Parts: sequence; structure tokens; C-alpha cells
Amino acid sequence: MSTEMAENPHGKSITFLRGICNSIDEIEFVESSSIYNITVRIRGRSGRHYEVVASRPVGLFMGVPWETEVTGAAWKSDFNTEKSRAYTAKLCLNIHEEKQHLPIGDRLASLALSLHNDIKLAMDIPLVAQFIVCPRNELLKVHIFQDEMIVTTDLLNDEFYDEEPSEFLDSDDEFDFLESIANFWHSQDNEEPLGLESPDGNWARELEHDIMRRYERVND
Repeated sequence: MSTEMAENPHGKSITFLRGICNSIDEIEFVESSSIYNITVRIRGRSGRHYEVVASRPVGLFMGVPWETEVTGAAWKSDFNTEKSRAYTAKLCLNIHEEKQHLPIGDRLASLALSLHNDIKLAMDIPLVAQFIVCPRNELLKVHIFQDEMIVTTDLLNDEFYDEEPSEFLDSDDEFDFLESIANFWHSQDNEEPLGLESPDGNWARELEHDIMRRYERVND
């Protein structure tokens, strides 16, 4: 990186991001031949893996904003080939509006640290909890986890997609989906599947609590 580049706000923010990656083993800065594509890979405390890619059109100092995409995987190796990427899914996570004014390196560092602590993040964002408990084979069927729905690959391949948006999973469908996958997901050190029964009907809160209890048992 040139001295001029390192002294401007963008350069300083990338240096800051690299520092975060160098100080935490589970956060990796992926080298790229283009300054217009920045990739960071993170291993969450849940054992899940995340790839964050920020990109923008050529012309670094134009007023074009960076676009950020988050992809999740059960195995780190799922990011390595086109075939294994079929087992990854996108996560609809946006950088908080209060941080949009910050240089991209600062924003990516904040996002990477949040994903590294994905157990805590799942307490606030149910779609992260849904991703954490989804078995790898089931990820093959999921295109993206969103706040209101889970978009499946079958939906994307539906020729009537534009005419039948109701094919998105609604809240009841999501509950059924989570109940079904819970019986298949196990932690590395525990054979007991996650229990998702929710006596008060608040499935998101119960899911979050179950993840935290499982995490604490594994680390005791």
C-alpha cells in the first residue's frame, strides 16, 4: 500500500481492518488483486463460518457507495469451490445506519466482530439464529435468510416467481421449518438436538435461549 493511500481515510480504515484480522485468529483478511473488492472471513463462536464481501465500481474516489454481502457456511471449505458454495446461504445483514458515514474498513471491522460473536448476535437478530441451527444439507435449499422470510432456491427457480410472491415462507412456515431442522442439528460435542418448544409462542426468543444454553454447555 502506498504512503499516500495509507494516509487517506480509506487507507487508514483498511489498515485498521487488517489489524483486527491479525489480532484475532478467527477473522481472516482475504488478499485480493483489486482494491474495489474486500473480503473478510470469520469463524463465529457457534462454529459457523461467514464471508463478508464489500465491492464497488472502479473509481475509488467516486461517490458510489460500497455494497456489502454476507454469506454463511457450516464448513469453512464450503467457500472454496463453486460446487461447495451450493451449501452456503446469504444472510440479509445491513451495517447499522449510524455507522454508514464511517470508511468501509471500519464498517467491515465492526461487522466482522459482530459475526465473530454470532451467539450474542443471534439474541438480537433471529435470522442469525435460524442460520446457526440450520443443518448443512438444509442450507442447500436456502438462498437467503431474511427478517420476515426464508427464501428457498426452489422459489428462485419457480417460473411464476413474479406472479406468486406468496411462495415465500411466512412466519408460520418458518416456525415449522425450524421445528423440523432442530431434530437434525447437533453440536460437535453434544448429541442432544436443540429443543425449540415455545410455551409462550415466542419462538424467536426460545430459539435464542436454546442456542445460548447449548453454547454454555459445550464450553463448560
